[in-house]
Amino acid sequence: MLGIDIDLIGIPAFVIDICSNDNFWVVAINRADAQAMNVEICDVIGRRVEECVPPEVAEHILARYSECVSKRALHEYDERIGSGDEARWWRTTLTPVVDPQSGRVCRIVGVSVEITKRKEHEDILSDAAFSDPLTGLANRRRLERDVAHAITRARLEHRGFGLVVVDLDGFKPINDRHGHRRGDDVLRHIGSLLKLNVDHRETVARLGGDEFALIMETASAGDVRKRAAALGLLLDRNLLIAGESIKIGASVGCAFWTVETTFNELFEVADADMYRQKAIRKMAA
Repeated sequence: MLGIDIDLIGIPAFVIDICSNDNFWVVAINRADAQAMNVEICDVIGRRVEECVPPEVAEHILARYSECVSKRALHEYDERIGSGDEARWWRTTLTPVVDPQSGRVCRIVGVSVEITKRKEHEDILSDAAFSDPLTGLANRRRLERDVAHAITRARLEHRGFGLVVVDLDGFKPINDRHGHRRGDDVLRHIGSLLKLNVDHRETVARLGGDEFALIMETASAGDVRKRAAALGLLLDRNLLIAGESIKIGASVGCAFWTVETTFNELFEVADADMYRQKAIRKMAA
């Protein structure tokens, strides 16, 4: 006997019984849960959980239930139900019920609260925190995070990756002669060029001012240098601004990650290489 009619609960609620062989059986769901899951109540009552949902979904749900049982404590998790525009985010709380005679968890009572709007708001805040507002590229914070992820992958896969730093030449006169609005247009244009010349797994960031950085998934230091040189050639061009052709270019430096190199160390090497290239370009001008 259930101690409460869960249909009186205005949010999705369900009850799962746990057999001795750790099978999870659905013994009750309310109308709100049936509507959220897009199922008929009669189709799921008395069935095992894995019989009620797709296999890929069942795997994650059963893992949550097993964790709740093993920890014998409240367990919360977020899940996305549905697909496309109809998908909704829910936060589910699982409460274990202990049999006083056997001392084992014999039942799980779950309730869910929709958090779609909250998730959307969190996504907006996350984008703002990790994006450059002018170009839409990653910002320095996002670059540092992505380098940390790249380091983790490189260690697992026993390989390296490259970091490239780009600093525009001749950008200040554009702001001085044509104003910051034209300068902003140039920065957005450069950002678009850089994005077009990297893989979707690679990061392009604007660090501030007219300085950019890229993470490159390359096999060797030689490959990084070749790609950095190609970017330098790509950005060495004339731009038509207010009917006037203006020469712009870029000094490009690079570094290849090796074991135990930190983000700051990697960036310092790439930045120093960029300044060497800038000095060479000035001497050649």
